[in-house]
Amino acid sequence: MQLHEEIQEHLVRLEPHLQAEVLDFVLFLEQKQQQSLPDSVINDEEALKIHEQLMNQYADAFAKLAQ
Repeated sequence: MQLHEEIQEHLVRLEPHLQAEVLDFVLFLEQKQQQSLPDSVINDEEALKIHEQLMNQYADAFAKLAQ
């Protein structure tokens, strides 16, 4: 049995108000993890901009080589 399945088994045995507390804690842990990620992590939009810049640079370089 995988860990998430074992957690789920225990979770369904808890009363609803305790399940809500577990969810709050999980969300807290996710937020804490996000904050601890290094600043070098970029979002999709930034990655696409970098990709576009590189493609433009490659196109310029190949155009110069073709001359």
